[in-house]
Amino acid sequence: MDSAADTSPGAEDGPRVLVTLPDEQRLFAVVRRRRRAPGRGGGWWYLLELSLWAAGRGPDGKVRADPGPVEFWAPAEVCEPLDGEDYSDVLTDRPRPRTPAFLIEETPGADTDTGEHLVVHRGYCAAASGIVYPAGTETAHRAAAAGAARCQVCTPPVP
Repeated sequence: MDSAADTSPGAEDGPRVLVTLPDEQRLFAVVRRRRRAPGRGGGWWYLLELSLWAAGRGPDGKVRADPGPVEFWAPAEVCEPLDGEDYSDVLTDRPRPRTPAFLIEETPGADTDTGEHLVVHRGYCAAASGIVYPAGTETAHRAAAAGAARCQVCTPPVP
């Protein structure tokens, strides 16, 4: 690792780590963002950037070798933080909440036993305005069978 790695294009755009590649090479990389792997106990992953060679054109039109950024995701276990680097501003991807298959809306005076004043919506419907609960397909079908109305805006596929 020579000092050229420290001054590569893009290095000033974010904090660096020392990343160990699958073949055991260790290189400096810039941290672009991070996210947690899905599922329980999912570990952290980092989007890293390395500058490698890429073909470019000079002002004279001739092909030349220029640094070219390459991005890749790496697990935290292979990323070694460096002393003096500030990782506090690294963008963190937040998990998006899962959209349920359906929504069950309780309107004023709703009777949940008979389904009266309940409305079934598609999971993404923005027309629901009462008290809203996420619901799976089976729950939505039971609510419809008990007398819940179908939303007139999103027209969910329930009987």
